[in-house]
Amino acid sequence: MLKIDEDRCVGCGLCMPSCPVEALRAWGKIQVDRVLCNECLECIPNCPVDALRED
Repeated sequence: MLKIDEDRCVGCGLCMPSCPVEALRAWGKIQVDRVLCNECLECIPNCPVDALRED
């Protein structure tokens, strides 16, 4: 499952284009739409502050 470390997230949105199902939203911090997310985890390597991880 995708986890977001809200203390690390700066809300830059650089992870959003890598999501093939557009499940990521930036509202100050990144939020994931659990209904849309298919857990592909393609967003993780695109986070420049390592705020995304698999749990």
